Amino acid sequence: MAKTKGKEQKSRLSKAKRRQLKGSKVAQPWDFWMKALTQQEAQALVSFLLPGAQFLGTRDKELEARTIEADLLLNVIWRGIEIILHIEFQRKADKNMGLRVWEYNVVTRYLTSCPVYSVVIYLEEESGIIEPPYKEEVLDELVHVFFFRNLKLWEILPAVFKQSGLDGLLPLLPLTQGGKSREMVEEMIAELKARDRADLLPYGWAFAGLVLKEIADIQWLQERFSAMKNLFQEFPVYKQIMQESLEKGLEQGLEQGLQQGLEKGLQQGLQQGGLQQLRQMLVHRVQKRFPVLVPLAQEQAALIKDVEVLRNMIDAVIDAETMEEVRCRLKEAHHRPTTS
Repeated sequence: MAKTKGKEQKSRLSKAKRRQLKGSKVAQPWDFWMKALTQQEAQALVSFLLPGAQFLGTRDKELEARTIEADLLLNVIWRGIEIILHIEFQRKADKNMGLRVWEYNVVTRYLTSCPVYSVVIYLEEESGIIEPPYKEEVLDELVHVFFFRNLKLWEILPAVFKQSGLDGLLPLLPLTQGGKSREMVEEMIAELKARDRADLLPYGWAFAGLVLKEIADIQWLQERFSAMKNLFQEFPVYKQIMQESLEKGLEQGLEQGLQQGLEKGLQQGLQQGGLQQLRQMLVHRVQKRFPVLVPLAQEQAALIKDVEVLRNMIDAVIDAETMEEVRCRLKEAHHRPTTS
């Protein structure tokens, strides 16, 4: 009995630890846009991180029936050796970062038998960043030492991303040293146009919108890019920006715990399609967390006529700990009265 109880306790602790590590992952929209840009411009990022390396393809994170929660696993050849480049995108400091990176690195190495090189890319200046190496001790005896690499975009000079072969990283200029300004946004636009990379303007717009936070700057940014819509509105990523804008507003509000942020996200949703946009977002959130419930989510979303109910359902899906909890909420959703 004691052994069984011990195993159960260990299992509970392990699950709690996994939830804690997973919960510290990068919040969207930073995570979404960094991954989207990397998927389109993988070789540029590989060349920046590992000079001379060749991108071969993206490694499937579903390995031997186990899912690795790492942000990106890229197959590359570096200095004549095939390795896996493991990348984490991080917006805020995380006290568990060393453990997370070590865990992803070791599990990937074990499942693939391939050397793994880990890099954490920090997107916004933050204090309390965990520096390598990660160490583990048992009774004051050192048993693990793991080296990884921290890359802080705000310390990178803009000139670095203007180098030949790194055109794909030009949308990140607003995140570089001194980049949070209208002048840098204009510089980014000029560079993209000069290099015939208008397809990257939507990414530049997204990243500039995430770092320019003053009301006057946000209004300027909207006007500046509205004047250039004809250059990039046919690109698929532009449509993705429109679709993700509601989620950005809602998740920023949730992250900050401010009702004002939630109302801003709601207003963005209403401007871009009202009820239908919120229905799509509800299904999108269910798809990300519990794909098996997508048919039920689609059916129930179509029945909900109230914006407040939809917004509450989206919050519930984000906060839910189990699939059954979401299933029950969905089944009763269109009968649920709105909150005052």
